[in-house]
Amino acid sequence: MLNFLKRSLRAKFTLILFIVGLIPLGATSVFFYYTAKDSLFKNVFKELKWSLEDVSGLVEEYFEQSQKDLLVASRNAAFSMYFSDQEGRAHWVREQQKTLRYLRTMYPDMLDEACFIEAGGKELSRIVFDEVSHEHDLSSDEGRSEFFIKAFLVNEGEVFQGKPVLSEDTHRWVLPNATPITVKGRKAAILHFEVTLTYFQRLLKKHINPDRGAAFILDGDGRFIAHTALDISETEPHPEAAALSSSDTLKGVYVRMIKGESGMESFSEGGVDYYIIFKPIEVAYQKGLNENRWSLGYLIPSDRIYVELDILKYNMAAMGLTAMLVMLLAYVAGNYVTKPIRSLASATNRVSAGEMPNVSVDREDELGSLSRSFNTMVESIRRRDEALRDMATTDGLTGLFNFRHFRGELEKSVKSAARFGRPVSLIMADVDWFKHYNDTNGHAAGDQCLKKVAEVFMKNAREVDISARYGGEEFAVILPETSKDGALKLAERLRAKLEEETVPFEALQPNGAVTMSLGVASYPDDAQDAQSLVEAADKALYKAKEKGRNTVWPPISEG
Repeated sequence: MLNFLKRSLRAKFTLILFIVGLIPLGATSVFFYYTAKDSLFKNVFKELKWSLEDVSGLVEEYFEQSQKDLLVASRNAAFSMYFSDQEGRAHWVREQQKTLRYLRTMYPDMLDEACFIEAGGKELSRIVFDEVSHEHDLSSDEGRSEFFIKAFLVNEGEVFQGKPVLSEDTHRWVLPNATPITVKGRKAAILHFEVTLTYFQRLLKKHINPDRGAAFILDGDGRFIAHTALDISETEPHPEAAALSSSDTLKGVYVRMIKGESGMESFSEGGVDYYIIFKPIEVAYQKGLNENRWSLGYLIPSDRIYVELDILKYNMAAMGLTAMLVMLLAYVAGNYVTKPIRSLASATNRVSAGEMPNVSVDREDELGSLSRSFNTMVESIRRRDEALRDMATTDGLTGLFNFRHFRGELEKSVKSAARFGRPVSLIMADVDWFKHYNDTNGHAAGDQCLKKVAEVFMKNAREVDISARYGGEEFAVILPETSKDGALKLAERLRAKLEEETVPFEALQPNGAVTMSLGVASYPDDAQDAQSLVEAADKALYKAKEKGRNTVWPPISEG
């Protein structure tokens, strides 16, 4: 072999090219590969922190939104009128039950129980899951509970959110919420609902990738409220976090979490190295008292972060020796090889920041295939996000906008009307005798009936109008830049069109047809903000009901 090398220039050139060209080229390519790879690994932590912020935001949103929704529900006249109109108490109890059912529809997978309790501790109305309690099932001694006493300490317009308790009716762990009802300056009762803690267990498991690690919610007493790696019982006491840990470091982290601190720590447990990221759950909107001090943690085994760390360590010496032999050709070649990887790393960063970029690589090799797969994945995520946005704004049964989207659009429409000095009108509609229709023909037929009503709104409202399912058999239409006269004309057209529609089983209705009553109100004539506009339209709707149903109030002649 040595004689061959001495005699052959070709062999010498090949050997030199191999040493000077191929080895540095290969070594530099590996170096750039692992540099880009490390960038991808750092993105794992960014992804985990993003997931932590995402889940934390959802929990914080629950506390904020439940306060707002409870306060909105408490303003229903049925609760105060029960004390003011003693002769009509039976009517107001039925109206209270409607409001409790409405709360249940807002939180179908969360709300276990809702009830209205007078100051003496007697329940006046209650719903457990979807069942309205009969009068003889209502409790008369709720006033002895600690939660009831604390709920009366908050002011009017405030909410008390207590620590988790075992419900006496459902026998499950729930989060109690309550706000006082004030009549003539005196706290006469509380409106109260309970949300199952199982919701937070489902929330974690839905948003946390189990292949990355485990996430948990820790309360102020050091107990697990939810945990993706544990089965948290609905009825048994929640496990103490410290009792399940053998690591002093992890116990110290639990103490910091209870104090409301945030940070990141590493520790060993059972011969395995872990990282834990943690932060408190903070509620920006707070009207009243929230006794819950929760913290969110995300636990990750280190081997799932530094998958390539061992390989990289053993190659450090080789890369140090070959770095001196790197030539311009090797650098250019290495840069060429790793460019799509760095593009992918950059694109991954942007995806973690919420963008949906495409990677442009004109190659036919494996890296080109990987880039095209990445683009396909991003497009799938984009379509999924668009579908989720549609689901978040659309009512699944009728195809109209849902209540949450309606509420936001109404706020924007009223603010725009105030800014530019233009009117905005609101139509509130309710299907007449719908409970009779459901009871007579079944809920499946009731769903088809609601779809028919929704079609009337879709076909007859303008493109600029915002038609929504307000809840149950109630519908609403926001009419931007429309006076009350215009809104009354549309309301009458909607009423007449529904009356003309052929709806299955309509002959069995009390008036021989499926009809609806509609109430109209306008800004600024009837209200000065979005909430009072809803209340004004709702009062008009009740007036239409009192006038015999299948009518619009106020009449066009009075608009």
